[in-house]
Formats: sequence, C-alpha cells, structure tokens
Amino acid sequence: MPVFRKVNYMFLFGVLNLFTYFLIQSYVSNEYNFMTPLDTAFPFMPEFVWIYQSLLPVIALTMILLVKSKRLFFNTFWACLASTLIIHVFWIFFPSFYPRPELVPEGLSEVLVQFSYDIDNSSNTFPSGHVAFAWIMFFGVRRSKKAKETLGLRRLYLLWAIGVSLSTLAIKMHYVVDVVGGFAVASFCFFTIRELIKRYNWYVDEKTSYEHEDLQDSKECQQVEKSL
Repeated sequence: MPVFRKVNYMFLFGVLNLFTYFLIQSYVSNEYNFMTPLDTAFPFMPEFVWIYQSLLPVIALTMILLVKSKRLFFNTFWACLASTLIIHVFWIFFPSFYPRPELVPEGLSEVLVQFSYDIDNSSNTFPSGHVAFAWIMFFGVRRSKKAKETLGLRRLYLLWAIGVSLSTLAIKMHYVVDVVGGFAVASFCFFTIRELIKRYNWYVDEKTSYEHEDLQDSKECQQVEKSL
C-alpha cells in the first residue's frame, strides 16, 4: 500500500482524534474516582514520561513504515478509529478523574510531566487511550511481514506496549483500571475488526513486498509531479 495513502489516512485520523480529544476535555466534568491502594502504592517515576510521550511518533512510524499489507493496515487503522469512538463515549458519559500530584519540576523529565498535565486535564482517564493505541500497534506489528523478517521486533513492541501501560501509572496519569480498560478496548476492536475483514473478505490480502511499495510510491510521486 503506497506510503502517500497511508499518510493521508493517518493525518485525517490524527486531526479527528485530537479535535474530539480536546473538545471533550473542555466540556466534561470530574465525577468518578477509581483510586485503589494499588494506585497509591505505585511510585511516581517521572522518567517514564519519555515512554509515555513516545506514543504518537511510534504510531506514525508503525503505520507508515512497518505495516505494509493493505489488509493489515486497515485492520489496524479501523481498530484505532473504533477504539477512539468507544473511549470517547466513556469519557463523555462516564467521566473519571485522577487527582494529580502537586509538582515543582526540577529536571527535564519532571518538566515534561508538568507539560503533560497542562495539556491533558484529569477528566478523561477511563479507559486509557495511550494503553489502547500502544497495544493496537503491537497487535498490528506482530502480524506484519517486517516482524517476520526482523528478529526481536515483536518483543521490542511488546516491551514498548508494556512500558507505555506502566508509564501511565508511573507519572500518575491513569488508574490501574484505566490500563485494564485500555487493553480490553484494544483487544476487542483489533480482533473483532480482524474477524469482520476475514469473514467479508474486505481489502483483498495482496502479497506485498517493500520493493512493490517503493514502486507504488514512485508512481504516485510521478503523478503528483505531473499534476503540478
């Protein structure tokens, strides 16, 4: 599948997701608190913010450069879109909040944590979007041709998805139940859409190689140049 087409799809998804994300934040109120002894016992570790903030770059890298098959791309893409819809419904009708700790930043990691607090209010915790999208990326990559060719790529993405999940707890952005909810949403959406695609034979599963995709990209570049 040509990179240009994937970029277009992911750009539209990103704009839609961010627009609805901040729109919901501006309207919902704080109603539900899911704090448990486990959440309280989990230590604050600001260094995890780097893993937390790696989500958007990794999504772009994964969807544009690693997921080559058209069928797998749309399986992952629609899973992200469906997860967004489900998560946003929960945020609107079941707004939970996390009482953020008072923070006086002393290092770069803590500055980034404070920045994360400033752009993300505490009214949209359940389920965790970070957790859902991280696990969808793992599910997508582990079925990719690149994962079959590259030793350790599946394990790397598994560790990254686990790291993102833990980071939401370590920087006090989410509850444990938010992490469980995010994983459940990701699993439900990815595998449900996978079965629907297989059952109705959507997006015929072509034999895709990196050379074939490069050729498609080259043809699209030439078409763009001619149109200009």
